Amino acid sequence: MNRLKDKKAFSLVELLVYVAIFAVSAVFLVAILTTFTRIQLRQGAMNEVNHQISFVSDVVKQLVQNSSLIDMTDNVTTSTLNLRMASSSLDPTSVYASGTTIYLDQGSSSPVALTNSSVNVTNFSVTKYENPGGAAIVQMNVSMSYNNPNPSSQFTQSLQVAVARISAATFDSSIYPASSTSLDLGSLANPWGNGYFSGNVNVSGIVYSGSGVSGATAMKANGNVGFTSSNQGLILMAPGGSCFLVGVNASGTLVTSAAACP
Repeated sequence: MNRLKDKKAFSLVELLVYVAIFAVSAVFLVAILTTFTRIQLRQGAMNEVNHQISFVSDVVKQLVQNSSLIDMTDNVTTSTLNLRMASSSLDPTSVYASGTTIYLDQGSSSPVALTNSSVNVTNFSVTKYENPGGAAIVQMNVSMSYNNPNPSSQFTQSLQVAVARISAATFDSSIYPASSTSLDLGSLANPWGNGYFSGNVNVSGIVYSGSGVSGATAMKANGNVGFTSSNQGLILMAPGGSCFLVGVNASGTLVTSAAACP
C-alpha cells in the first residue's frame, strides 16, 4: 500500500525540475509577448504618423495645383502657405501650423485641423520658387512625431515634397510686380495675343502700334480720341520725313506746327 502511494506522488527533485522548466518557459513567453507588443505599438505609431503626413501632403498638392496664384515671396521660407483661389468662398486659402497642429483656413470659414492629437507637428515650412517661363513650385517640409510618452511608441517621420502649379491662372485680385518698372508683360520675341479691358489703360511711356507691314492699319478706334491739353494733338510725318503737330486754334481751325518725330 505504501509503495503504491510513493509511485503516485512527486518527489522533491521532480517538483523542482518541473518548476524550473515552467519558469524558463514563462520567461520566454513573456519575452515574446513583450517583443510582440513593442512591435505592435511601434507599427501603430508608424501607420498613424505616415497616414497623417501623407494626408497633409495630398491636401497641399491639390490646393496648390487648383490655385490661381501662390501669394508668397520668392525664395523665402515661411510657416504659412498662402494661396489665392478663383472661388470667392475659398479665397484666400492658407495652410499653417499652430502649436502642434496643421490647419487649413479658406475664405471666411473657420480654420479646419488637418492633423489630430495622435501626432505632434514638429516642423512645417514652405518655400516658393518662381521659374521664369515655367510653372511656380512650392517646396514643403513637414515633420511629425507620434504623441505617446511610451518609449516603444516613439516614432518621427519627415517629408520633403515639391508641388508645381501647372494649371492656367485665373486671377481674382490685382496683380503687381515685385518692384516698380522692373518687370515686363511679354516681350518683342514672345508677345501676348489679344488683350481686352473694360476699364482705363494708363501708360506713362510710349504706345507702339502696328505690325510694320506696309499699308497695314496700325490703330483703330470705335470712339473718340481725346487730349487733355491744347498743346497736344496728332504728330504726322510728311512725305519728306519731317513731322508736324496737328492741332486746333481757339476758333477750332486746324493748325500745324513743326514737331520732333516720335
